[in-house]
Amino acid sequence: MTFFRNRLFLEGIALGGICGIIIGSVIAFTIGESSVEAVRRAMEDKFPSKREVPFKYLSQ
Repeated sequence: MTFFRNRLFLEGIALGGICGIIIGSVIAFTIGESSVEAVRRAMEDKFPSKREVPFKYLSQ
């Protein structure tokens, strides 16, 4: 009986994973690449990263 209980659990995990991939793909397709890039640029402007390369030292 434990086999059927584990099998049901594993089927639930597989079904949830497949549904998650499908729903995530639909959301990503709906939002689009340009919207994501706009949000990324806005976040980068608001919170600039400290890991930028100082290009003035590269041209010496």
